[in-house]
Amino acid sequence: MTQLQILYQGTVRFVEVKFYFRATVAGTQESLALGSMYSLADEHLRAYTHGALNVFEYEGENSPLVVIKVDTILSAVAMVPFKQDEGGRQFFLVEKCALGVIDSTTSLDLEQ
Repeated sequence: MTQLQILYQGTVRFVEVKFYFRATVAGTQESLALGSMYSLADEHLRAYTHGALNVFEYEGENSPLVVIKVDTILSAVAMVPFKQDEGGRQFFLVEKCALGVIDSTTSLDLEQ
C-alpha cells in the first residue's frame, strides 16, 4: 500500500491508499483515491522530541475511510512501525526515505 501526506479539510493528514479511481463529480471527471486515515500525531512524543518524532495510530481496516482528490496529495511518505510496550499499532513518519542504515534497537525513555 502507498502512504501519502494529504491536505484534508485544511489540515495536513496521512492516509494509506487502498486504490485510485476516476469518477464524475458534479459533471467533471475527477481522479480520486480511497484511503484509510491515520490518527493525528501523538503530541506528547512530538513535544518530547522537539518535533523530530511524529507517531501515529493506525487501526487498519477499522480506520476511517476517506475519498480524496489526487490534487490534494502533498507527497509520498513512509510509515515505519514504532515499538512501544502498549502493543498498539503505532507508526512513525519518515518524509524523505533513503537507503541508509537504521538502528531500530534504540528506545526512548518516556517516563521523564
